Amino acid sequence: MNRYTAGSSTAVAPRTVGALLVIACGALAAWWGIQLGAPRPVIAPAVQPIIAQPDPAAAAALFGTVGQGQRGTPDARLSSVRVVGVIAHQSQGTALLSVDGAAPRAFAVGDTVGTGLRLIAVTADGAVFDRFGERIEVAAPARGTANVLTRGAAAAQAPAGR
Repeated sequence: MNRYTAGSSTAVAPRTVGALLVIACGALAAWWGIQLGAPRPVIAPAVQPIIAQPDPAAAAALFGTVGQGQRGTPDARLSSVRVVGVIAHQSQGTALLSVDGAAPRAFAVGDTVGTGLRLIAVTADGAVFDRFGERIEVAAPARGTANVLTRGAAAAQAPAGR
C-alpha cells in the first residue's frame, strides 16, 4: 500500500508544477512584451515623393481672376464695372461683378448694378447690360481648365530614373 507520509517525495510535485507554471507565465509575458515592443517591419522603402508645384497663375485663372488679355476689362461706358465670372443658364443667370474696384459680388439677371445700369442677360462668354436703353456686352475673363490641379500628379507618381 502506498500511503502518504509527511516528508515523502510525492508532496514536492505540486510545488514544482506551480513553480514551472509561474516561470512559463513569466516567459510568455516577456515574449509578448518583446513582440509588441519591437519596431514594425518596413513594407516599402522610404522615398521622398516628387511633388511638382502647381502654377499659381493657372490655378488663379481657374477660379476666374481677371487681367489676362482684354477680356473682363472695364468698359468705359460702364464706369468701372468689371465682369469677374459668369454662371450662365437658359432662363436665368448670375454674373460675378466688381463695381468701382470693390470685392466681387454676385448679381442675378434683372438686378440693378449702378445708377441707370441693369444686368439684362448672362451668356457663357460674358454679361449684357442695359444703360439708359443702350445695350452693352462685356466679355468675361478666359476660363482655365481643371488640369492645373492634376498637372504634376503623373510626374510625382513616376518612379525616379525614368
